Amino acid sequence: MPKWTPYKRHPGVYEYQTKKGKRFGVRRTYDDAMGERKEFSKSGFIHWQDADIEIKQFEAKLVSGEVSGSLAHRMTVDQYYQQMVKRKMKMGIWRESTARANGNFYSKYLKPAFGKTPLQDVSRAKYQRFLDALSQSGLALTTVHTIDAVMKSIMNAAEFEDVIDKNRLRGMQVNGKAPRNKDLEPHSFELWLNAAKTNLDKYEMALIITATLGLRRGEVMGLRNESIKISHDQINDADVAQISIDMQRNTNELNGGPLKTKSSYRTIWAFGKTVDYLKYAMVTADNLRQRNHIQAEKHWLWLNNDGNPLHPTHLNRLMRRVSNESGIEVYPHLLRHYFATQAIAANKPQIDVMHYLGHKNLQMTADYTRSTKAASLNVFNSIDKFL
Repeated sequence: MPKWTPYKRHPGVYEYQTKKGKRFGVRRTYDDAMGERKEFSKSGFIHWQDADIEIKQFEAKLVSGEVSGSLAHRMTVDQYYQQMVKRKMKMGIWRESTARANGNFYSKYLKPAFGKTPLQDVSRAKYQRFLDALSQSGLALTTVHTIDAVMKSIMNAAEFEDVIDKNRLRGMQVNGKAPRNKDLEPHSFELWLNAAKTNLDKYEMALIITATLGLRRGEVMGLRNESIKISHDQINDADVAQISIDMQRNTNELNGGPLKTKSSYRTIWAFGKTVDYLKYAMVTADNLRQRNHIQAEKHWLWLNNDGNPLHPTHLNRLMRRVSNESGIEVYPHLLRHYFATQAIAANKPQIDVMHYLGHKNLQMTADYTRSTKAASLNVFNSIDKFL
């Protein structure tokens, strides 16, 4: 390719030599609708005046938005989504786990339906039919809401960056299967816990007891031996456990990753039988590593017989076994709701409960609580004398 030399006093116009003599070309870099660096280039002009007219016409199209607008009009949902993910990851707006989680919903539900559709052609009617079909397929309301949130993030970002003139998908009707029941009465929990003690060994029971401390599943499975410090409380003459919550393990981050929010990083304390279970779990985990000759950087607390960390969903499977035996459905996140409900019902300071659960505000803690029979009767008792 011949060397292009800037033509004096005419920005964007270049001259170069060919076998047939001097020729002129134009070159102009610009940012497209997605903020990507692009280049407009054209060559073969015999006269510099023609090249000058060409570059000025292109400049006019840039100013009017005609160039970026035409690109945006052709951009599909999938093209924009991939660009959006790339930018959010580059800017640190999304963590890798966030990108994976959103990507799973996008790839499974949104891409097959809208991936090849130009952003401008996604209509409210078509999208509402899509949401209705998801609802009729039996998906839970929370799942449909999550899928909708991913699509809304695409359209909101496209509107903000002037890739589309307007997000037409605001205020859609979202339906789905009713969420799981999060009510758990103390007597039901006691029956379930007794069934666990009957059907599980002590190491498995230690995992269940730890899950009752109000931790998220990922936080429970992210515990290592070094997360727990046992000390003796001289005042109460009893051992207490200091538990540092600083890592989680989930299906996307099997080797551990950062917690959900800044407020999730916390230290909680426990005493009584919980300390005994934690001691047993720590000794068992060390024995499993030693027996299997495992030299690990992270000393995970919950291991299988081969000395490898249990899969994060193992807690769900364990609790499902107990639920099948007892006839009472209990799952990891329900225990978190139950902990919040019982702590508030026991008149513990809400701010302390908030910090224990790793919530960022009191409203979130309040949203976790559920009415119980005892609490309801206690409220009624305060007005019964006036009736």
